[in-house]
Amino acid sequence: MTQTNSRPRVKEDGISEQDKLQLFALFPVASIETFREQCIILIEKSNGKDATKLRFKDELNRLQSKTIMMQKVTNYFLAGEGKGV
Repeated sequence: MTQTNSRPRVKEDGISEQDKLQLFALFPVASIETFREQCIILIEKSNGKDATKLRFKDELNRLQSKTIMMQKVTNYFLAGEGKGV
């Protein structure tokens, strides 16, 4: 089912803009494991559904590329803002 309007599904997410900026700053300098841990921490901090969080965390745990991890977590952020990705 698609979203019928453009309003965000999550009105007040647990992930702040500062959290996102810190993750983006960490990307070029962190090891893959440290970056993975931070991505998972942010997903846990969000107000998303548990099933969605689990799916994204499982995907992150299988990835071996920080670039793809960044893409997945960015898509998670955008989906939380109602910008279905």
